[in-house]
Order: sequence, then C-alpha cells, then structure tokens
Amino acid sequence: MKQSIALLLSLCASGLFAQQVLTADEAVRIAVEQNHGIRLARLDARSAELLNNAGQAGMLPTVDAVGSYTVDNSSTKQTFFSGEVREADNADSRVLDGAVRLNWTVFDGLAMFATKDRLEALELIGRTHLRQEIEATVYDVLAAYYQVVQLRKGIAVQRESVHISGERLEITRTGLRIGSASGLAVVQAQLDQSADSAAVLDLLVQESAAVARVNALMGRGPATELALATDIPATQPMEFTQLQQTAHNANSALQLARQERIAADLSVKQLRGALLPRVDVFGNYGYTKSTSAVGFLQSNQSTGPDYGARISIPLFRGAQASKALEVAKLTREQAAITTEQAELILEESLLNAWTDHTTANQRVALEESNLGGARTQVHVALESYRLGAITSVELRDVQQGLIAAEQRLLTAQYEAKLAELQLKWLAGALP
Repeated sequence: MKQSIALLLSLCASGLFAQQVLTADEAVRIAVEQNHGIRLARLDARSAELLNNAGQAGMLPTVDAVGSYTVDNSSTKQTFFSGEVREADNADSRVLDGAVRLNWTVFDGLAMFATKDRLEALELIGRTHLRQEIEATVYDVLAAYYQVVQLRKGIAVQRESVHISGERLEITRTGLRIGSASGLAVVQAQLDQSADSAAVLDLLVQESAAVARVNALMGRGPATELALATDIPATQPMEFTQLQQTAHNANSALQLARQERIAADLSVKQLRGALLPRVDVFGNYGYTKSTSAVGFLQSNQSTGPDYGARISIPLFRGAQASKALEVAKLTREQAAITTEQAELILEESLLNAWTDHTTANQRVALEESNLGGARTQVHVALESYRLGAITSVELRDVQQGLIAAEQRLLTAQYEAKLAELQLKWLAGALP
C-alpha cells in the first residue's frame, strides 16, 4: 500500500497527470461531433434524406381501409302506382359498409418522375448545407485556436518586456543610490513597468475570450481550461492555378448554387406535368349490408371486388397551374443568375485570399529577419544603460522596438495561417 502511494506521488511530481495538450486536429474533430450548428444541420440533412422516397414522389399506390355504419330513423311514406300506400313512423333503416380501396396513379404527365428527381436534388442540397456548416465551423475553430496560440505567445513577449523594465528599474535604483541617476528616472522606470504589466493584463483578457470562443465552437463550457500547442504551424506551399481548378470543382457555395439551379429546373418539369392528363387505376373489395323497415327489400347484402381506370384531363383551373409554371421559370432564371454570381464571387475571393496569403508570408520572412537584430540591440542597450552610455528614454525606445517586432511577427504568422485556411476553405479542402 505504501509503495502504491509512493508511486502515485511520484507520478504527480513528474507531471504525468498534467493536462493533455489539445491539438488543432483534435479540436476540429470534437467540434464536428459536438458543435450545435453542425448537429442542427445534420438533422436537416437527415430530414431531406428521409423525404427522398418513391412514395413521397407519388409513384406508389395508396391503400385505405374504410368503413361506416349508418342508422336512419326517419318517418317514411311510400305511394305506389298501384295505389298501395306504405307508411311508418320512425322507420328503421341500417347500412353497414366496409371496403379496402387501392388507387394508383400510373401517369401524371411525368410529374412524379420530376418530383423524385427534385427530392434527390433537395437531399443533395441538404448534404451540401451540412458540408457548408462543417467547413465554416472548422475554419472558425482553427482561426480561434491559432488566435489563442498567438495571444499566449504575445503574452510571453509582453512579460519579457516587463522583465526588461524590471532590470531597468533595478539599474536606475542602483544609480540613484550611488548618485548617477535621479529620482525622476526611477519614477519613469516604475511607470513604464506598470504600463507593460497593464499590457499583459489586456492580452490576458483577450486570451480568455478566445479560449471561451474555442470551447463554445466545440460545444463545451466556455470556462473549460485548454492546453494548446505552443506555436502556429508554418504555412504550406500552394499553387494558385491548382487552387482555382479545385475550387471550381469542390467549392461548396458554388456547388450549392448549381444544385439549386437543378432543383429549380426540376420544379418547372414538375409543374408542366400538372397540365397534362392524369390516369389512375383503382380496385376495391367491399362488403355492404342494408336493412329497411319499409320499401321493396327488407335487407340487401353485397360482397366482392370492383376495379377500373380513371382519366382526368385538366381544362381550366383559374390559370393557377400556368401562372405557377411561369413563376417556376422565373425562379429557374434567378437560379442561373445566382450560379453565375457565385462563380464570380469565388474568383474574387480566391484572388483576395491569395494576395493576403502571399503578402502575409512575405511579412513573416521580413519580420523574422528583423527580429534577431532587435533582440541583439536590446541586450546591447541594457549594458550601455548600465554603464550610463545611453539614457532611459533611448533604452525604452529600443525595448519597445523589440516588443513591436515580436508582436508584428506573431500577427504576420497568424494572418498567414488565416489566409491559408481561407484558401483551403474556398477550394473545398478544409479537413
């Protein structure tokens, strides 16, 4: 028992029970499973899938069981040609009727086939809506995830600035004791250290909001603690022509516009079929029994089938069908225009995202080359300030230059990653 407790304490001390790092891929997986918007879109897609069947399109027969029992207790007077009169008060008349009825539309101007094709198109549209929701959520999750990484690195940079300000404050206090610095320099150093500490607090507030955003997108409580990766991955090389080709084939917004255009065309075919004759075949198997207190027959009973065919030719319905057909044609034209518009928007978005991606990567390379010099400059400036070779104002300028360079690099890396995600989203290649 003592050995078990010792082992447990050893594991805790070694940090094996530390919070597990949540990778970007794992965050995406959780969001796809738990995100509320995706779950709702998945249910909508499932509804469209269930509605896509031959019965919903009117291609299958209908079978109904019907029955009735009627009692007539009216006063009756019957006068025959022979002069005989039959009269009864509250004459009892009963009818029991039951049947199984089958009706099958075998031709409706091919509207049922257009309806089935339209249900297929609507199911595909439902799946595309789901895919759009997943893609948007994946982008949001990754953007928020990398924003947290950026902010945490920014906090570390800002805390480094607090550390430098602390060194400067100690140097100034030492100078005040030996008479080489003034009390005003000490106060200014304290104010600068407080300003750097306040900047850390501001970044911590932003980091807390970003963490809450990641948790909400994953369908978890916003206060859940997150241990994330420590760096934003470098962007991958891309080829613009290949992105264009992939986007035209796989972009979900463009695919949705095309699918809605197909659905609109099928609506026209469906309504055009309503203007043509309709043919139904039917068959019934029934049982009828009637009894009467007066009349020719005391009782009558019949059992057996009947069947036949029925044709219906629309002649005039207040021009409803023709007007609905005209509206459907206008909707089809609108869908065609929307598809053309979606293609232009895609081209514009691809070009803008590619420009952002290229510019951000150039900025990353530029800031990385500047950062080494800025760090060296700070170390030299601190030593020079310790020796009294530069003023506190000059040291502060060098310090702020380093922090600005660090933050610019983090911003450029984040923007480059966002542009890469945007290009993948447009190309339909998000994970």
